[in-house]
Amino acid sequence: MTGPTVLRILVGVHLVWTVLLTPLALEPRPFSSFTPLAFVSLAMIFTTVTLDVVAFAIVGTRTRLAAALVAIGALLFVPPFIVDQLGLFSTIPAPTQITILEIAALATQLALLYVGMRLRRR
Repeated sequence: MTGPTVLRILVGVHLVWTVLLTPLALEPRPFSSFTPLAFVSLAMIFTTVTLDVVAFAIVGTRTRLAAALVAIGALLFVPPFIVDQLGLFSTIPAPTQITILEIAALATQLALLYVGMRLRRR
């Protein structure tokens, strides 16, 4: 499998995790329980998703730029993960299913960081 293909697969997997982490799917905590750090975290997560989608779209023609975008997105994803794991995201603790999905999403982002760095070196 080529690097761009792996990048696209990982972005697709991360988009699945992101959808599952929304209130439309598995997130049971209401917005009213979110702290100000939660809203900053959400902005960082949405920025990560945007960068990933753009990278997905351009990886065939602008591989180095796509690689840089997923690497930046991966770095932006780490602080929201830490905020939620420290209990600073919401006044309600994260349920187990959310924690598991966040770990899977972080692992996917770390894999994207690795793939992105490898593609940048080409």
